[in-house]
Amino acid sequence: MPVAHAPALHAHAHRRVDHIDRAIVRVLNQARSFSGLPRLRLSRPLARVARGHSGDLLRHHMLSHDSSSGAPFSWRIRRVTSARTVGETIAMVRGRTTARGVVRAWLASPEHRAVMLSPAFSRVGVGRTRRHGTSIVTADFAGFR
Repeated sequence: MPVAHAPALHAHAHRRVDHIDRAIVRVLNQARSFSGLPRLRLSRPLARVARGHSGDLLRHHMLSHDSSSGAPFSWRIRRVTSARTVGETIAMVRGRTTARGVVRAWLASPEHRAVMLSPAFSRVGVGRTRRHGTSIVTADFAGFR
């Protein structure tokens, strides 16, 4: 069955996704704390945007900061926040997804590391979508200074 026609996740799967999303925020904050940075506050509107982007990418077999319609990540994030500064990290994981594994992969990339450890950000929303053994994780960041 093509990914675009895959059935929706069951209710219990949403709880698991929420658990992993929250765990990613905890691990992000551990990395920030280790670097002497303040914790990021979880933003439900940013998490909703991040989850939507992850689903869009998975449905369209893409890995991009732009949506399948070509909208840039900054446009998606600014629809739900008045942040002055925005950022995004994305990851594709085949097989088992763990919060620590996702954050480790982001930290190993200089570009992703710079976003995650930017002192400009104070809020984050994480959203993961999983189908057929593949997960896409999006973290959207917002700063108000």
